[in-house]
Amino acid sequence: MAGSFLLKRISAAGIGLLAAVLFLFYGPFEHFRLVWINTAMYSSRFKFLAEMLFSDTYIASVLERNSTGPIGSTKENTLGIMGGEGIICAPIKGNYFKGFILRVDNPKRITFVAAETVQGELLETIVRKHRAVGGINASGYRDESKRGLPWGYTVLDGIEVSKPAPKDRHTVGCFTGEGMLRVGSFSGPELRELPCVWAFEFGPVYMVNGEKTAISEYAGGYAPRTAIGQTADGAILLVVVDGRQASSIGATFKDMQSILFQNGALNAIGLDGGSSSTMVYDNRVLNHPVEGDDERKLPNAIVIK
Repeated sequence: MAGSFLLKRISAAGIGLLAAVLFLFYGPFEHFRLVWINTAMYSSRFKFLAEMLFSDTYIASVLERNSTGPIGSTKENTLGIMGGEGIICAPIKGNYFKGFILRVDNPKRITFVAAETVQGELLETIVRKHRAVGGINASGYRDESKRGLPWGYTVLDGIEVSKPAPKDRHTVGCFTGEGMLRVGSFSGPELRELPCVWAFEFGPVYMVNGEKTAISEYAGGYAPRTAIGQTADGAILLVVVDGRQASSIGATFKDMQSILFQNGALNAIGLDGGSSSTMVYDNRVLNHPVEGDDERKLPNAIVIK
């Protein structure tokens, strides 16, 4: 009798769980599906969580909703007077995430540096080698076993070290010799005309000339994120948000845009996220990266001299 009763309880629980799963993933309300698909498909490791549940056609239709209209680029001479040598470090918190923001008053204290090995290096190693006071991760990598190889268009000290992939447009951030962050969507020929001291290709673009770009509510899903922006007075904003943890599920692209906008960003762009998202300041890693027991090795970083 007791065994029969227990089996019935287990069966009922299983049926209830199945019903809940079917309702969440295939029911009439899209919110959970859109979050799930975006979160999985914008990761490098967890795409299978969406692909095992939904058809390629449906996934593509969801991701197409995230596409924006044409993105402009930063206008020249849009900054006010730059000054000061201060650095402010502060925690940030949203409904589903926690992270940190660094404000660096003098943009010329910011530089873009590469790992010295083809396997890549930890952010704190890069920061220490360059005698920097802090930094964040920057580009993505193009080879899982050789994370020192950057993905996309890369310029270091005015030299093109990684060529753009053969596609029509490239989402790029670059710094001029005057310390201005320029962001936008550029063709291959346009990239080579930019007056860049250094540049990286990633995205999305969050702010252009003081205006928010069009980003859908669910774009990117919830994940660890990194971004860089610049205010009207020239200060640089470095933002890292933790994700995939009980204490911090992660931020959407829209969340990151709001953080940058609220902190006065005139121009801003996303950097590599996920397990790469790391911030170092004052000789320690501030956030909690999610690369298992170790931090992820990086191809390059943006550091504060």
